[in-house]
Amino acid sequence: MALGCTVLAAVCLACTRPSTVPPPNIVLIVIDTLRADHVGAYGYPRPTSPNIDRLAAAGVLFGQAHAPSSWTKPSVASLFTSRHPSEHGAVAFQHHLAPEIPTLAELLRDAGYRTLGVSGNFVHVSEDTGLARGFDDWVALSMPARSEGNSIFTDMDPVGAPVYRRAPTARELNREALQRVPEVGERPLFLYLHYMEPHSAYAPPAPWRRAMSRDPNYRTGEIATSSLLKSLARGEEPVDARDQAWLVDLYDAEIASVDAALGNLLAALERRGYGENTIVWVLSDHGEEFGEHGSWFHGISLHGESLRIPMMFRDFRTPMAGVQKNTPVDLLDVAPSILSQAGAKRPKTMEGRDLSGEGPLPERDLVAELHADPPFEANVAPRSHTLAILRWPWKAIAPREQPAQIFRIDRDAGEQREVPPEEPAPRALAQRLVDLLSNRTEPTAAEGPPIDAETLEGLRALGYAD
Repeated sequence: MALGCTVLAAVCLACTRPSTVPPPNIVLIVIDTLRADHVGAYGYPRPTSPNIDRLAAAGVLFGQAHAPSSWTKPSVASLFTSRHPSEHGAVAFQHHLAPEIPTLAELLRDAGYRTLGVSGNFVHVSEDTGLARGFDDWVALSMPARSEGNSIFTDMDPVGAPVYRRAPTARELNREALQRVPEVGERPLFLYLHYMEPHSAYAPPAPWRRAMSRDPNYRTGEIATSSLLKSLARGEEPVDARDQAWLVDLYDAEIASVDAALGNLLAALERRGYGENTIVWVLSDHGEEFGEHGSWFHGISLHGESLRIPMMFRDFRTPMAGVQKNTPVDLLDVAPSILSQAGAKRPKTMEGRDLSGEGPLPERDLVAELHADPPFEANVAPRSHTLAILRWPWKAIAPREQPAQIFRIDRDAGEQREVPPEEPAPRALAQRLVDLLSNRTEPTAAEGPPIDAETLEGLRALGYAD
């Protein structure tokens, strides 16, 4: 049965499946730095994501999905633990996941799953940060590079020449993952993949670059390096409309390239026998800024361009096709949902909801956080917001030492028009934000050792340090 099976075929499978079925295989795919509004399933007019769009059309799409932070480490830690960043502690370069908090991989492993993780974000989603806990087989993949450019220096070769590393392409990540995927057996598989496109540097393969270029004669052959995006975040050079279009074209081409790799991965898993008894989740860890509020890159603000992400799942055992749920959700809801789908026990410490059922979702406030991180702020840009809260349709953001900014996002999705806190609902939300800030303490997470040379070079490669 193909992963792209029709609703009719899925219905037939449901009718003929025996009453006792094995737990499903679960594939959780994170596409780093992917904004929801650049995905076709969310209304984007450019053909960036045909494979993602087909998956959404055959499954369940969450129309208002949000990240709990605007950079990778705290967001993925929340994804794995269903806890807010201030609770799990992985909120800065030297702060890692608190060891006492159970992870999704640990819980699935305890429930009998084989757990395999392949991360292209070898700096933030790695053994060092605590995010590899619970995986039977784990690799944070980096690749050798020819020169410094957008790569990172990590070592010296035997004759003393520098050796550089870079994040893998989606195609390289697929190759590594498929070499490690076990044969279908009695134990179900939990597979976690973390693609790096469209994170900087924006260096898409030529076919997708040509397909997405609206001005092929402008800056031909150039890539958008992490250093360039960091300089834009600092406001060190102007960006005109032509430059902005060029950057968006490169970003969209990166999305198209990772989308193609995702389609190839699902086809390869089908050939391996991971087809009809499989659930596939696709989501992102955060978005990206393109000057909407005067900044670029990510990890700087808590506006929608940094927090609104795609999120969907396709359960190939059931005919839940073309379902869209628009109740606001966030990454804290994913682990409880996957545990429910796996028939595994959920710990009481998890704060998210089960999204896998067919009924309406209970509403809850969605909270996003940015914590102090001196190396980031010294090398990239000051963080303008520390906390945001979404209570549909209102959103409040706390700038540093300033009154809360309030937006009504059903009428102002771009968060461009502040709402005076005169109506009862905005006033109550602003007070909720004040209460959260007053009760907020810095996490007591496991703090890693001082940043070593290799990690620092990794941060430089991804644009987080000089």
